[in-house]
Amino acid sequence: MNADDRQDALEQAVLAMKELVLRHEERLDTFDADFARSRQDFDFKLNALIDAQLKNEEGIAELRRSIGELRDESRSHLTRIEKLESV
Repeated sequence: MNADDRQDALEQAVLAMKELVLRHEERLDTFDADFARSRQDFDFKLNALIDAQLKNEEGIAELRRSIGELRDESRSHLTRIEKLESV
């Protein structure tokens, strides 16, 4: 292999490396865009889940208040019935 052949081989290697670097940068750009979309989707779903949980907890609290009110009303009715029965 003479000097010209080595120079040609070196030029080919440099061109191949340049092409690899360009393709790698393109893949990184695609990865970054995909990752950003994935992150936005994850954030949206997580926020929806948090909102649903908060609404669920609010509903449970309201249900507990309603049950407490019903219990108090039932006790009041039972007390009145007991008074009527004892007469």
